[in-house]
Amino acid sequence: MTVTAILVSHDGAAWLPAVLDALAAQTRRPDRVIAVDTGSTDGSRELLGDRFRDRPVATILDLPDSTPFGAAVAAALQHSAAAAPGGDGPDDGPAQGADDGDWLWLLHDDCAPAPDALEQLLAEAGRSPGTDLLGPKLREWPSLRRLLEVGVTLSGTGRRETGLERGEYDQGQHDRVRDVLAVNSAGMLVRREAFERLGGFDPALPVFGNDVDLGWRLARAGGRARVVPDAVVFHVEAAHRGVRRTPVTGAYRREERRAALYTLLVNCAAWALPLVGLRLLGGSLVRALGLLLVRAPRECVEELGALLAVLARPDRVVRGRLHRARTATVPPRAVRHLLAPFWLPYRHGLDFVTDIGAAVVHQVGERRRPGGTRSGTRVGGPLESGPVPEEAQNLPEDSGWLARLVTSPVPAVFTLLVLLALLGTRGLLGGGVLSGGALAPAPDGATDWWGTYLDSWHRIGVGSAAPAPPFLVPLAALGSVLLGKAWLVVDLLFLLAVPLAAAGGYRFLLGLTGARLPALWGAASYGLVPVLCGAVGQGRLGTVAAALVLPWAAASARHLAGSRSQDRRWRAAWRTALWLALLVAFVPLAWPMAVVLAVLAVAVGLATAPARWRRPGTWGPVLVGAVMPGFLLVPWSLPGSGVPLQAWLVEAGRAVPGITDPLGGWDLVLGRAGDLGAAPGWLSAGLVLAALAALLRPDTRRPVLAAWLVLLVAVATAALLAGQTLRLPAWPGEQVLWLGFPVLVAQAAAITAATCGATGLSALISSSAFGWRQPVGLVVAAAAVLSTAAGLVWWAVAGTPGALDRAPVTDVPTYMTDAARRDPAHGVLVVRRAEDGGLRYVVLRDDGLRLGDSAVAPPVEAMRPLTLTLTDLATVATAEDVQRLGRHGVAFVYAAPPVDLTLAANLDSVAGLRSASAVRPGARAWQLDDPPTDAALRSPQASARGWWLALQAGLVLVVAVLAGPTRRNVR
Repeated sequence: MTVTAILVSHDGAAWLPAVLDALAAQTRRPDRVIAVDTGSTDGSRELLGDRFRDRPVATILDLPDSTPFGAAVAAALQHSAAAAPGGDGPDDGPAQGADDGDWLWLLHDDCAPAPDALEQLLAEAGRSPGTDLLGPKLREWPSLRRLLEVGVTLSGTGRRETGLERGEYDQGQHDRVRDVLAVNSAGMLVRREAFERLGGFDPALPVFGNDVDLGWRLARAGGRARVVPDAVVFHVEAAHRGVRRTPVTGAYRREERRAALYTLLVNCAAWALPLVGLRLLGGSLVRALGLLLVRAPRECVEELGALLAVLARPDRVVRGRLHRARTATVPPRAVRHLLAPFWLPYRHGLDFVTDIGAAVVHQVGERRRPGGTRSGTRVGGPLESGPVPEEAQNLPEDSGWLARLVTSPVPAVFTLLVLLALLGTRGLLGGGVLSGGALAPAPDGATDWWGTYLDSWHRIGVGSAAPAPPFLVPLAALGSVLLGKAWLVVDLLFLLAVPLAAAGGYRFLLGLTGARLPALWGAASYGLVPVLCGAVGQGRLGTVAAALVLPWAAASARHLAGSRSQDRRWRAAWRTALWLALLVAFVPLAWPMAVVLAVLAVAVGLATAPARWRRPGTWGPVLVGAVMPGFLLVPWSLPGSGVPLQAWLVEAGRAVPGITDPLGGWDLVLGRAGDLGAAPGWLSAGLVLAALAALLRPDTRRPVLAAWLVLLVAVATAALLAGQTLRLPAWPGEQVLWLGFPVLVAQAAAITAATCGATGLSALISSSAFGWRQPVGLVVAAAAVLSTAAGLVWWAVAGTPGALDRAPVTDVPTYMTDAARRDPAHGVLVVRRAEDGGLRYVVLRDDGLRLGDSAVAPPVEAMRPLTLTLTDLATVATAEDVQRLGRHGVAFVYAAPPVDLTLAANLDSVAGLRSASAVRPGARAWQLDDPPTDAALRSPQASARGWWLALQAGLVLVVAVLAGPTRRNVR
């Protein structure tokens, strides 16, 4: 066997001496060495000259710096052919006498082979006569122990797959000679005849991907590639890591991705080309979006640039496929077993999701820091980060979940809250749909929420162009994650409101105080607020959702001015804007309250630390975080969107007369937003006492005062709006304003103040300097703990009283609702007797009004013609009245019991109506003789809502990118 080593060098002086030493130390030296220098300016050319000056078997070629790796190898082969006996020049083609024993050993200037690398490669070539391509095991240089590659293949998404874990050390676990698709060009040993028969490296792949492409072409030509782990080469991967830039590499990430896309398109089967192209197009767009979301805009641009570079030159793909067709001798399926499994990209995606989930769990749970204490005594300010606590005892790694549950209070408390949630909501479990009070039944699927939000015209009542509320987006997104089960979203929010709210509260309080036990008490107390205040019992979706979101928004807001890094402050601003936008989507009143708090925070900062707060980098993030949610909620938040100003005072949910009580002074103090479904007020007395007592501690006064500032803003908001009544366009009458959110914020601020005041309380009580603070602290702590315990006991015993229950969506006969679902023009006019003796009605275009429908219902003025028609039918009915019903898209009239006798008599006698089956005892039903029309349900004009939604999606995407962690190098 004869071996010609080809060493390609470009500005590799940092590694070249070691490479040349390794080449000279080979136990089986190459028969000839051709070194190709491509315009080095760092002394590499001189190093080559010094080493090969006295070696007759060595040759140095000088080429321009724009020469790709494949072209450099081709030039070395042409020189070798011209220098061979009988060769007349570079045009003679392959070397005279090149046979099966003539091999090429390709080396980079940043790869150093082990002393026996070539010997091991040639030994395997002798043992495997049919092998044309052999490669070594690559280890990382300079670590020398980490594995880089032991053979390589390509996935269906263009990812270079090595089968190795990141940072995996070489312990002989992959030392098995086996067939592979390709081997790295660093240390590649290839039969010269096969290399030249395939035409060498593809010129369209100047640096990256040429080794995989060569191996793929060789396999299609009936050749065989093997990896020889006993042969070891140490590789820097200077081009791949961006350590070295040349005119050929350019933007190395873009060129790597372009090479992968090109390799897949030119080598895949012809029948699979369209599918592969679509998959790469979609995958590249998703990949670019992912890079953008992790704040890697340069990598995102390079990903898109690689895609456009391939799509813009389809002629290269065509030429590449024609070239490969000339050398291919086996079908594409013969190579399939060498490619990465089809499921591998999905496993990578699952691993990514799992990593994200683990990170979220880690953030929610307790973080450890070596050298910490069981309970901290330092408490950060309202906008400052607190210390990170340490577990009191670190359990062994093999401790079971039961041992951790018994010895650690954190999982024990949250397990107790989950069990109490099942016990306290026992009356809400079972069949039917969760609804009642202000909660309408959930739709059949999350797609209904998406459709309501995206449509500019809603087929509800007589048709409506009202803008859809923004809270439909998080509900629809969560429902999509839960496989489209909209009912499961509502069930989770209400049935698990206490543990979910407590989890966010614990995360916030632990980060603020660093004290685990006070944070656990505060979390349990906060989790109970939605139940004790009556929000759960009354079906108040806005308040319940706000209870879950509020702690996370507060946790982000803490870092707006507390971090020393301006980058982190601005990221906190965008992150706060996202959380606050989610909060405002359910409770619009949260936005003006947040703006007021931001202005007060800046004013306090200017008064206490003017030198710092006069800098835009300090007050800017605070104001941006508070103001930005209004822009993220377009088009709903636009002044001319059709949303009345009063709607900013109304949270998510439907208006139900009679369940909202005016808020009294003691109700606000004791955290009760209404009588229906609320707990006795005295249960919160201990919490009020603890919040007041927290003002007495001088060492924690700063965060306590900040919490009291929030509490006073919430109290002032509630006091300003208490007893107010509203009349919205779609509401039939005035409604008392529900103020559950200000009550929730006031309770959350009181709990925060009490938790800060309880930090380090055990050390204070056990101190040697005994005084009045010790007995006061004991009494207050006992009252606070007993107050929370009493709330838990009340919830477990009383359950969830109120209007919330499980029931069918509607009592209207199924055949009517099925007809309305198939064709919205076949609506059902449902008439009921009101408490005042009048009539109430609703038009169903489905099986009932669902969650979100009331927010896009047509205004009362638009319903007036139908109201007048029903009034005429209830007084002196005529055939013309029935025809008007049909023009409004009504096919059925259903009178729920107790039926108004005058209306029933009129409908029985009027022409154009016939009796229908009512099913339910005491009810009556009629059907129109003539088919109705859908003219009233058609959109009257085109809408620009689609453009506004595109703007909203773009704003959310930009803010999400700005809120993400800064990445300087994403690989």
